[in-house]
Amino acid sequence: MNARDIDLATIRMWPAAIAEQHHGWFYLASGGVTGRVNAVWPLEWTGRDVNAAIDHAEAWYAARRLPPRFKLTDSAFAPADLPDRLARRGYASVMPTLVMTAPVRATNATADVILHDTLPAAFGAAIRETSKDDAEYDERLNIALRAPQPAAFALIEQDGRAVAIGMCAAAGDLAGVFLMRTAPEARRQGLARQIFRALMAKCGEWETTTAFLQVDADNAAAIALYESEGFSPLATYRFWRK
Repeated sequence: MNARDIDLATIRMWPAAIAEQHHGWFYLASGGVTGRVNAVWPLEWTGRDVNAAIDHAEAWYAARRLPPRFKLTDSAFAPADLPDRLARRGYASVMPTLVMTAPVRATNATADVILHDTLPAAFGAAIRETSKDDAEYDERLNIALRAPQPAAFALIEQDGRAVAIGMCAAAGDLAGVFLMRTAPEARRQGLARQIFRALMAKCGEWETTTAFLQVDADNAAAIALYESEGFSPLATYRFWRK
């Protein structure tokens, strides 16, 4: 399993509102809030004029009133000199993010975790509570609603309210984990680990072989959790923007 396979699976499991392919590059657009669904993913290059392709991408995003952004994953972008070309145009890389993977192993879910095959209202309410504003909430909620089956939505409730959530989806042999969120007052109680193990148990039921996730490179607490559950870094991606 390589980083490009995971990028392709992510595009499928974490779907943008609009997705087009041009010369092997994926153009993704949604509400303009989060990075992954509002960027060019240059996974393959089948064109001739790279600079003209960058011009086209910039015009495509401008037509949608979005800033142009490119998502480059180590060893999974093309052409190889794209970072240099972007830098000459005034782009710089930001937001390093780790792609982590692990073999899917049999895991027992805890009784405190509630699992749904479709997104429940309580899960959406938790997205709202952990989003910085309505725009982020709308974008993340709609991505989750578009997630292909099979998918699973896990939550832990306290006093009738979801305080920890996470979701996973599968495509072929790969399973992806997304939207791991814990309410501030419920942190340091081991809830994220319970959610994570419940999702891994579901991935095992789907008979997937490899699980992956993406986590901010500076999120030491989350990285430590995932490493303790058997995940290790595979690659790093960064967004390039002006």
